[in-house]
Amino acid sequence: MALTGSTNYNNALTSTIKEEWLFEFRNNTYDADVTPNPNTHVVLLGTAEVGSGTAIYHSFITNSPSIRESIDLSKSTASVGNITLTCLNGTLANHGNATLAAEIYGGTRRYINHEVIVHSRVGGHTEQIFQGRLKDVKINRVDTLSMTIAVYNPIENINILQHQSKSGNFYPVFYGTGSPETSTDSSADFVTDARVFPVEIDSLNNDVYNGLAHREVSDGRLHYPVKDMYDATNFPMFVPLDDVQNASDDSYEGADDDSNRNVLSTDLDLERKYKIRPQTVRTETTSNAGLVVANLGNAYDATGAGTVATLTFGSDVSVTPVQRWVLTDLPKEEHNISVISFTYTHQTASFTDNNGSLTVRFQVAATWNGSTTSTNIDRTANASSTPTTVDLLDTSVFSSSLKTMPDEIRLNVFFINSPSNALSGTNNTAVATVKDMFLTIKTKIDQPTASDGTAEKLSKSTSVTSIKKLYTGADGLTKSWSTSTVITDVLNMHRDLLYRFAGVTATPVVNNGKSLSDLETDRANWFCKYYTNKQVELNKLLEQVQFEGGFIHRFRPANQSSQYIYIDDSITTLHTISKDDITNMTISITPIESLITKREIKYEVNPINDKTFLTQTCEDTTNDPRGDYNIATKENVETTELTVLRNKIGDANMGGTRNNGFANYYNAIQGNPKLIINTEIINPGSSGGSSYFYLMEVGDICAFSHTNQVIAPFGESFNGKQFIVQSMTRSPGSLKVTLREI
Repeated sequence: MALTGSTNYNNALTSTIKEEWLFEFRNNTYDADVTPNPNTHVVLLGTAEVGSGTAIYHSFITNSPSIRESIDLSKSTASVGNITLTCLNGTLANHGNATLAAEIYGGTRRYINHEVIVHSRVGGHTEQIFQGRLKDVKINRVDTLSMTIAVYNPIENINILQHQSKSGNFYPVFYGTGSPETSTDSSADFVTDARVFPVEIDSLNNDVYNGLAHREVSDGRLHYPVKDMYDATNFPMFVPLDDVQNASDDSYEGADDDSNRNVLSTDLDLERKYKIRPQTVRTETTSNAGLVVANLGNAYDATGAGTVATLTFGSDVSVTPVQRWVLTDLPKEEHNISVISFTYTHQTASFTDNNGSLTVRFQVAATWNGSTTSTNIDRTANASSTPTTVDLLDTSVFSSSLKTMPDEIRLNVFFINSPSNALSGTNNTAVATVKDMFLTIKTKIDQPTASDGTAEKLSKSTSVTSIKKLYTGADGLTKSWSTSTVITDVLNMHRDLLYRFAGVTATPVVNNGKSLSDLETDRANWFCKYYTNKQVELNKLLEQVQFEGGFIHRFRPANQSSQYIYIDDSITTLHTISKDDITNMTISITPIESLITKREIKYEVNPINDKTFLTQTCEDTTNDPRGDYNIATKENVETTELTVLRNKIGDANMGGTRNNGFANYYNAIQGNPKLIINTEIINPGSSGGSSYFYLMEVGDICAFSHTNQVIAPFGESFNGKQFIVQSMTRSPGSLKVTLREI
């Protein structure tokens, strides 16, 4: 949004203005609630002498100061340059006639790192245009000073994570939503939906794992990963531990209801039980004749009992066709296994054996170290749908069992046909169906045994002490300004970081007249997932969230208010520029090497190893810049790793709606050549509606009058083109801008 000036100031903005800048240097005695006393609270300087007596703005400034501010749309960052003043070391009309140098640093009052307010004065009316701090003072020879005024940045030199356990580990930060599993020993269930955050194990005090949590939670039950097992969408799989302790504890290490120090605990044996479907299945059909198979994947896929694999047999010759499902890549459990059972559901129907005999045999075979044993169920008539569970640890059935996970499991279905009158035309028939294959596994860490055969404490087991982290499906942090609402999206994560760690509590404004709710709507489904238990520089994390979230944040130099800048889908023009408003205009085009016409985006962080594991390729096939601009296969391709954003990655054809995802947003910025215009605004007044050129700021949207233009850009019309103010340099009586086509 553009700056808002007073009515008198705005009315004074005419083409014949004379502008002065007035500087108010405040010291450590300044009190915002008291009218400042020029003799004690402030030093007043100006680019021209304004006022009189002790309230005079001294005209000691000999250079033309400037304010430069800019945004980088491709990186989603903002910057504001320092103001540098060169001043005569004159005698002040207040402060006991001290020289400027003596008062600024040599006296009893302190100005360094205190506030400096800058006003623009036009026609006797003022408007605040900068708020910063005095950062540096130098004496040049005897008679001049150099002073540097920097915009105040409240997020500098701040690291997030502030609270530690006695062992020095930090209590973590989680952002996003979790999804815990519910499987227990008494009611084992499938574990394909866990979305978890890692929990660092801080100690084994009281013979439990004590993991550091991010906040008080009531659904924090801890989980353990199923080694090298992934669900259908490539997420790693996690099993909830049978010692269900959902509620966090805030009295760890002697604390007394300390809400900043929450711990999640569970028993040391990590006992767990769960069901899991086969990850890798190979099907083999051996048929001499008569067997037709359909939908073999239905026997083991995630639909479970909902769909079936169908085996239809009919023959009047002696044959034994067989259908095999070969299960490999079975769970690699790290702890002692007490249950491994294989379950499948089968049925026989349309059974006829009028010509001799027909047997349908369902056989489960398991292999350990190359040795295979099996167990059979034979059907010689119709049989209703029957779930069958086979105990793979039962050595009376599986003599080759090593009491460990088999190397391979096979389900074989044989059709053993023995006609009494072969080739008679009378077929023996049967239809067999198979569905809902899965394994049930129970495992835990066994109690160790000492050399004398007595039981040791679990805490002495290396299997226990090697556990460095467990996992929780609890949700992440809630909004600091609405503590009952979980933060789910990148925008509110960014805002919470500012609020929680930098104390920026005011409601932010948004550029170009948009409201915060507009931006919240456009980023509502840009979900976040972020975890850290290490100290991180706040500013770097904020910029990472900005980049992945497709918005810029800054503190406005005029008043230090928190501001978001982005380009929305329905863009409103604030400033309309004609040839009479500008001078010294140049038009260029973004360099071809800066275009990103294809994106390989890696996203979704694995909580086990902190590596991204999903990839999406996006290309603008609507506008086809790769074809239009003769771009070779490997040129203008960028690989980006997103560690915060977990969806809204963008469309495969990223040439669609700008705010429909990360790839779309940046494609609208970097995907095609854009016009860049550098010019100087010579009309400070009205730029259309209630907007004024001298109240312009970065992020404002401009358009050029195509009926009163300096030049047609490269033979095109300005009609329909819009530009964002990318940078501006303001000095007394001058405003230079860089505008970028959007």
